[in-house]
Amino acid sequence: MMQGKIALGGFAPLEPARTGLRLARSVLIVEAQEVLGQLAPAPHRQSVVLTQKRMLTRQMLASVQPDAIVGPLIAPCWDIVDLAIVLEDLGYAGDLYALTRPLPRAELVVREVGAVCPRLTVHLLETV
Repeated sequence: MMQGKIALGGFAPLEPARTGLRLARSVLIVEAQEVLGQLAPAPHRQSVVLTQKRMLTRQMLASVQPDAIVGPLIAPCWDIVDLAIVLEDLGYAGDLYALTRPLPRAELVVREVGAVCPRLTVHLLETV
C-alpha cells in the first residue's frame, strides 16, 4: 500500500496509503470488490458504492461525490491507466487507489499513472 503524487520537481516518496482510504467519507469501488475486506464501512461515517467501469458517468460521480476511487491494477479488459484517463475525462480530480499484489517497483506504477493523469493522486493498495 503505497502512494505518490506527481509534482513539477519530481515525485513524493511512497508512503502508506491505507489510512487515507479508511478516512474517506465516500468510496467508489470500480470492479475491485476484494477491497471490501480492507474497509470498515459505517453508515454514519463512510459510504461505499460498487460499480463497473462501463457505468461511470459525470452524473454518477456528481451523485456519489467520492473522496476516493478504488480499481484493480489490471482487469480483464483494462488497467488502472485506462480507468484514470476515464476518471479525469469525467472531471474527477482526487485519490485513485489501485488494488494489487505487492510489486517490486511500485513507484513505477504510481509515476506512470501520475504522468498520464496529473490531476489524480495515485495510491497502491497492496494485498497479500
